[in-house]
Amino acid sequence: MKTIKKNIKSKAYGFLSALSLLCVLCVSCTDAWNEHYDVTEGGMADQPTLLENIKADADLANFYRVITAINGSETLSSPQQLTVWAPKNLTSAQADSIIAVYQDGVNKGLKWEDNRAVTQFFQNHVALYARSVSSLTNDTISMLNRKYMQLVGHSANSGSLDGNPFNEAVLSCNGILYKTDNLQRFFPNVREYLEQQASMDSIIGMIASFDEYELDENASVAGGVVDGKTIYLDSVTVLSNDLLTSLGYIQREDSTYTLVAPTNEVWQREYEKYITYFNYDPTVVNADSLSDVNAKYCIVRGRFFNTSTENRYNRHPEDSLVNTVYTERQSHNPRQNVYYKPNEGILNGLEKVECSNGYVYVDNTGVIDPRTTFFGRRDIEAYYPFYYEIPTNSSNAETVNVSTMSLRRYHYDDEGNVVYGNSYYFAQVTAKSATGETSLTYTLPSTYSGVYYNIYLVTVPDYVTSLPCWFQMSYVEKNDKGAFPSTQTYFDNPHPITADSDVPSADVIIAQSNNQRCYVASAAKVDTILIQKGVQFNYSASGLDDGVVKLTVRSFGPSNATYREKVYTRTLRLNEIILVPFETKEEAEEAADDINAFNDEILEANKEN
Repeated sequence: MKTIKKNIKSKAYGFLSALSLLCVLCVSCTDAWNEHYDVTEGGMADQPTLLENIKADADLANFYRVITAINGSETLSSPQQLTVWAPKNLTSAQADSIIAVYQDGVNKGLKWEDNRAVTQFFQNHVALYARSVSSLTNDTISMLNRKYMQLVGHSANSGSLDGNPFNEAVLSCNGILYKTDNLQRFFPNVREYLEQQASMDSIIGMIASFDEYELDENASVAGGVVDGKTIYLDSVTVLSNDLLTSLGYIQREDSTYTLVAPTNEVWQREYEKYITYFNYDPTVVNADSLSDVNAKYCIVRGRFFNTSTENRYNRHPEDSLVNTVYTERQSHNPRQNVYYKPNEGILNGLEKVECSNGYVYVDNTGVIDPRTTFFGRRDIEAYYPFYYEIPTNSSNAETVNVSTMSLRRYHYDDEGNVVYGNSYYFAQVTAKSATGETSLTYTLPSTYSGVYYNIYLVTVPDYVTSLPCWFQMSYVEKNDKGAFPSTQTYFDNPHPITADSDVPSADVIIAQSNNQRCYVASAAKVDTILIQKGVQFNYSASGLDDGVVKLTVRSFGPSNATYREKVYTRTLRLNEIILVPFETKEEAEEAADDINAFNDEILEANKEN
């Protein structure tokens, strides 16, 4: 990235001050030259405008043609003091190309200041203030598009701008015109680089689809309130992009980003894979559009990195790189969205392109493993009322009491000292009647279609009764009419209770009907129980307000009071429901009995990429 001087002086010097400066610094300055700068003596004030000088110069005919075609004339005719570096060798073909870019932006509804022909050509050749030069000039200046360039002087009318020579200065009443040998090189930021690459028009097309103009209330002039709404006499709108707001401001010159950008081939391959995760039931409005945007978001969401963001993994970018959707709250899976030794991993072998506000790494193989981004383990807090619904009877009265409780567990070293502690919050569900069953139904959020889920339930022990809890689990899924059926589908325990099981009173469970559906929550420990492996759902709930799958936890066991008081408890203590997705049933079944296997696979995936 270019070295930028931090102490850039942008003060506008008056022409008399410029005269004094030139006289001191430039031995070759003549009286005629000084008078030319002297506004009060009829010097520059009597000169043509910048636009008029450009029009009168045959070397700048194509430059003038572009300026007038893209509505730059008003700027170069205004009283605002400017400096223009005009290319002498602009060809007709180049001029036609720039004008075509401008017209394309107009057709897309872009405002003048957001048009690429303006920002990447016109404003790339113009700077604020009259920038005089001398043999001692060596400054970093900001162009109208906020790109920084190095201005070096050779004499009072020659020098170079970012290495592009100029050998003639024409004074105007509103600034200075320099004639350069070549077009001024445009140094793109990350977004602008993508816009220039035909091989990456898939990702830039996704980004551009979120561009829209929004009212800038601070810059607009309010005229009063009508019907509770502010009416503006002068409305100012600015181009915004919600996608970049959430992922990274790769269009801003004052930000520093790294983007791992997929080529069109990688984009298409990942899109065809991810679109299958977003199959919505036929009643969902705009289902096809929702599927499309979600699949595309899955491709881009893990590819933005801001190394200036403070978190525990971002202190040493050479050791680990964290994408912009990472959050410190990922206690269940801190490795997700984190890439270890990136130069040896995901960035290894990729083409690196320097931009004015960061870097682009060209991904032509697909280096971002979905397991490290969106396709991750989902922990659903069972104690959040947002997720559950309390059962009611025929009179619509609630049949259970639900309380949010907490349990503090401590971990000790070999000498009995506390190493750390964990707080487990949980929903405690008790029956309102002595013989009533306990149950709670959860709506699973943001599930995908077509993937294979391993489902786990985390339970908290009952230290009051020291009894295990016996329960069953079932689910219902929305049908093609968008409705939940009345019939529940029960899960069979992948590890059914047998006479050899390490479960108190296993014989009582075995004697019950449907005993293969019974799960036992430990009375002695916080327990993670495998409920089912390789479960598929037909429809996706991602991006919907309501889920498409409901999961019910229901107490199980004989109603005999002796058993309830001495063998098991019907009080449910539920900490979390965990969903772990897999692409194949074989992967799900292989990892089912090890909840930590998924995290280990993510770490290995980071190392492999």
